[in-house]
Amino acid sequence: MDQQKVEALVTRIVGDMAASFSMALGHIGDRLGLFRAMKGAGPVASAQLAAKTALNERYVREWLKAMAASEYLDYDPTSNTYVMTAEQAYVLADDASPMSAGGPLQFTAPTVANTEKLLRIFRDGGGISYSEIGPEVPEGIARFFGPGYLNFLVQEWLPAVDGLPERLKAGIEVADVGCGYGLSTMTMAAAFPASRFLGIDYDAGSIFRARRVSAERGLHNVEWRAEPAHLLPRDRWFGLICAFDCIHDMVDPKNTLRAIRAGLADDGVFLWSEPNASDNPLENRNPVGKAFQCVSPLHCLTVSLAHRGEGLGTVIGERGVRALARETGFSHVEKLPIQNAFNQFFALRR
Repeated sequence: MDQQKVEALVTRIVGDMAASFSMALGHIGDRLGLFRAMKGAGPVASAQLAAKTALNERYVREWLKAMAASEYLDYDPTSNTYVMTAEQAYVLADDASPMSAGGPLQFTAPTVANTEKLLRIFRDGGGISYSEIGPEVPEGIARFFGPGYLNFLVQEWLPAVDGLPERLKAGIEVADVGCGYGLSTMTMAAAFPASRFLGIDYDAGSIFRARRVSAERGLHNVEWRAEPAHLLPRDRWFGLICAFDCIHDMVDPKNTLRAIRAGLADDGVFLWSEPNASDNPLENRNPVGKAFQCVSPLHCLTVSLAHRGEGLGTVIGERGVRALARETGFSHVEKLPIQNAFNQFFALRR
């Protein structure tokens, strides 16, 4: 037995334990407005922050110590005060930031809270439906992906497909399958008013929210359907169909892909993103790959298996994308040259 390997593994486990606790406390800070209260406030003592947020000082004091130990906040031992730097605020207290961690904080702890349910499911099979994973999780997912849509979708992702922005400006039919809260759909609809957009997702709660928010924003070129993604309209031809980080979650991904292919116009393109990870577990020994692979049984796998779905899991990798595309009849698959820490992007044609 190699003692150094034993010690390295134990150290890694303790580090993961600490990270889990940090994320749980980070979620508390995010939910209760502690991070937002510290943004731009300068050095603060625990009593000041507790008064500002109307929270219990003793808990706030211990939370601040933990966040300083986790390097989420800075600490001055001379004055016994804590400060949020501009960089920390950019990550922890700004949902519009491309580096916002609000989504991961809101998604992680509630997802881990489903562990008790999964103990039974590991024995008996089945899963946890998306509608039963808890209200925090869909919102956390929207916050996780929202900054990408806001900062990169129109600016970088769509232009990676030759001629696509020009076609969107001129006006085409667009479908956004598995749209969730519809943030990607609304971002495109606002940028390209001459095009018509359809957001489709089987989760009625997400579509209800998307419909309300789009009405508040005065977006008249978007419509919503609370239906499974494979039920795309048969009487419309789409110049663009998008599926951002959702095909692997689906109950019936192959029929969805066939419906997408059938719904494309002759010159249409399917823009498909998947997590930036590999189907080889050894290649996921990095923070991003590890996060996506470990979340799979806790979320992506179980929401599919809850309905006796295919259960692809979070990580299908480029090989999985190409295999599914080939099986469902697509003639062309191009991996787009988009540099993104979390996603890889593909353009498919009929």
